[in-house]
Amino acid sequence: MMLEIRKAIGPDNWVSEGDVVERREAMQDLFYDHALCPSQTEEDWPDDRQLFSEMVVLDGTRVVGTAMLVLDPEREDIQLRVFGVGLLPDYRTNFIITALEEQLITDSYLDDSIPFIEGADGRLIANPAADFEGLPQRPRRLAA
Repeated sequence: MMLEIRKAIGPDNWVSEGDVVERREAMQDLFYDHALCPSQTEEDWPDDRQLFSEMVVLDGTRVVGTAMLVLDPEREDIQLRVFGVGLLPDYRTNFIITALEEQLITDSYLDDSIPFIEGADGRLIANPAADFEGLPQRPRRLAA
């Protein structure tokens, strides 16, 4: 199994490298048919929701997962969250979910104003760009 996580939006994204409608439908099917959090499939998309990042997980040429990082300003708790995770059952491992979350966060180029992100399972993930008093900052990756 050779997995790859690719961008689904922005420059050099996986969606635009093929039939856009077919690829978007495959992502949507994963979200609705294999949602990690089925309750999210019932949520409306609020007008003020901001899409920070969107990724797909590929096993060769087959799309096996999808997820987004969104900001919901109206939420009273953690506003930035991993949303819309859809993964085929054989790929639902902690390793793949964590790698997908990390790539969504890395791709978003977050600043330090948002200390935490809500993970796919509701846990809090520290924003690597945030400055937590008493904790050393994680080194930032340089763009290739």
